[in-house]
Amino acid sequence: MNKAFFTLVLLFSILTSQAWASTFKLDRHRVVLDQETRRGELRIYNTSDSLQSYRVSLIDMKMDATGSLKIAEQYQFSAKPYLRVGPRVAKDVLPKQFQKIRLMKKGKIPDGEFRAHLMVEALSASSSQPQNGAVTVRANYKVIIPVFIKNTSSSTELTFGAVAFSKDTKNMLVSLHKQGPGHTSANLVVMEGEEELFRINQFSLYPELSQRDMSLPLEYQSLIDKKLTLRLEDVESKELLKEQTVTISEQMLK
Repeated sequence: MNKAFFTLVLLFSILTSQAWASTFKLDRHRVVLDQETRRGELRIYNTSDSLQSYRVSLIDMKMDATGSLKIAEQYQFSAKPYLRVGPRVAKDVLPKQFQKIRLMKKGKIPDGEFRAHLMVEALSASSSQPQNGAVTVRANYKVIIPVFIKNTSSSTELTFGAVAFSKDTKNMLVSLHKQGPGHTSANLVVMEGEEELFRINQFSLYPELSQRDMSLPLEYQSLIDKKLTLRLEDVESKELLKEQTVTISEQMLK
């Protein structure tokens, strides 16, 4: 492919994504239905200056050991069998207005925690008209958020595991372990005295993971013999959940 043409296509894709990204937003980043909550809702806000329609669907996604989410055909902790969502198509939402999407638990839910992902897709009329005169629509920009059903009173928490450094990348490797049947989220902070060296906000471990190894861009050479404090914070309140102090040594380079 011609390099100039490839650059033009890439630029067009970026500008198109940015344009669609500004056409709607959701008022929530996640939905949690616990034992006391049977129904939930969110709002799709049409932030554009024109009439818009949206498709709503449930999909399953699985987290791998690096924390990446991938679409799964089958997922053992799927909440899809226990969720009713509507409307599935939000038609003709006026500019600067919103459409409510309702979620409700259904059926007999086993003990434990289950998850699905709610996907909202902007729909637009096709630029070409078919011969029969009908207007077709196509999916454009998408937003995906997790939906949790927590049918358990058991708590889930994180603890620190080993701290090491990669010989290949020289980055810090922090192992985190999850105890409990559900998901958990936290902020990870690395401190030297009162100085904050690095922070990851709102990382998660989902039920399918019992451990996650975090790679932090903190190089071994710059930290040798230094005393660091690793902190886990509550995502919302920033309250300290766990703390561990380590002195960086040659034995940590693996």
